[in-house]
Amino acid sequence: RNLPAKGFRPGILLLGMGAVMGYGWYKLIHGMREANELAREKMWARINLIPLLQAEEDRDQVRRYLADQKREKELLGDNAKVYHSDR
Repeated sequence: RNLPAKGFRPGILLLGMGAVMGYGWYKLIHGMREANELAREKMWARINLIPLLQAEEDRDQVRRYLADQKREKELLGDNAKVYHSDR
Protein backbone atom coordinates (compact mmCIF):
# COMPACT_ATOMS: atom_id res chain seq x y z
CA ARG A 1 0.00 0.00 0.00
CA ASN A 2 1.26 3.44 -0.86
CA LEU A 3 -0.31 5.64 1.75
CA PRO A 4 1.13 9.10 2.42
CA ALA A 5 3.14 9.38 5.64
CA LYS A 6 1.52 11.17 8.53
CA GLY A 7 3.08 14.41 9.69
CA PHE A 8 5.59 16.69 8.04
CA ARG A 9 8.17 15.60 5.54
CA PRO A 10 11.66 15.26 7.06
CA GLY A 11 13.10 18.13 5.00
CA ILE A 12 10.44 20.59 6.12
CA LEU A 13 10.79 19.43 9.72
CA LEU A 14 14.57 19.87 9.53
CA LEU A 15 14.24 23.36 8.04
CA GLY A 16 11.74 24.34 10.74
CA MET A 17 13.99 23.09 13.52
CA GLY A 18 16.97 24.88 11.96
CA ALA A 19 14.98 28.13 11.78
CA VAL A 20 13.95 27.84 15.43
CA MET A 21 17.53 27.09 16.50
CA GLY A 22 18.87 29.95 14.37
CA TYR A 23 16.42 32.37 16.01
CA GLY A 24 17.46 31.06 19.44
CA TRP A 25 21.14 31.56 18.69
CA TYR A 26 20.39 35.07 17.40
CA LYS A 27 18.58 35.97 20.63
CA LEU A 28 21.34 34.38 22.74
CA ILE A 29 24.11 36.33 21.04
CA HIS A 30 22.09 39.54 21.21
CA GLY A 31 21.50 38.98 24.94
CA MET A 32 25.18 38.27 25.57
CA ARG A 33 26.18 41.48 23.79
CA GLU A 34 23.64 43.43 25.83
CA ALA A 35 24.96 41.90 29.08
CA ASN A 36 28.54 42.75 28.08
CA GLU A 37 27.53 46.34 27.33
CA LEU A 38 25.78 46.66 30.70
CA ALA A 39 28.82 45.22 32.48
CA ARG A 40 31.10 47.68 30.66
CA GLU A 41 28.82 50.57 31.58
CA LYS A 42 28.76 49.45 35.22
CA MET A 43 32.55 49.20 35.28
CA TRP A 44 32.98 52.72 33.86
CA ALA A 45 30.44 54.09 36.34
CA ARG A 46 32.49 52.61 39.18
CA ILE A 47 35.74 53.91 37.70
CA ASN A 48 34.28 57.41 37.48
CA LEU A 49 33.07 57.24 41.09
CA ILE A 50 36.50 56.32 42.49
CA PRO A 51 37.65 59.96 43.09
CA LEU A 52 34.44 60.76 44.95
CA LEU A 53 34.72 57.66 47.12
CA GLN A 54 38.41 58.33 47.77
CA ALA A 55 37.68 61.90 48.87
CA GLU A 56 34.94 60.65 51.18
CA GLU A 57 37.32 58.13 52.74
CA ASP A 58 40.01 60.81 53.13
CA ARG A 59 37.55 63.09 54.95
CA ASP A 60 36.60 60.20 57.22
CA GLN A 61 40.26 59.48 58.02
CA VAL A 62 40.90 63.15 58.83
CA ARG A 63 37.84 63.22 61.09
CA ARG A 64 39.01 60.08 62.89
CA TYR A 65 42.55 61.46 63.24
CA LEU A 66 41.33 64.74 64.74
CA ALA A 67 38.98 62.89 67.10
CA ASP A 68 41.87 60.66 68.17
CA GLN A 69 44.10 63.69 68.77
CA LYS A 70 41.35 65.35 70.84
CA ARG A 71 40.81 62.19 72.88
CA GLU A 72 44.56 61.84 73.43
CA LYS A 73 44.81 65.47 74.54
CA GLU A 74 41.97 64.95 77.03
CA LEU A 75 43.62 61.85 78.46
CA LEU A 76 47.27 62.89 78.50
CA GLY A 77 47.15 66.66 78.68
CA ASP A 78 49.12 69.02 76.50
CA ASN A 79 52.73 67.85 76.68
CA ALA A 80 53.04 64.54 78.44
CA LYS A 81 56.55 63.16 78.02
CA VAL A 82 56.72 59.45 77.64
CA TYR A 83 60.42 59.03 78.46
CA HIS A 84 62.35 60.41 81.43
CA SER A 85 65.19 61.92 79.42
CA ASP A 86 65.77 65.35 77.96
CA ARG A 87 66.64 64.14 74.51
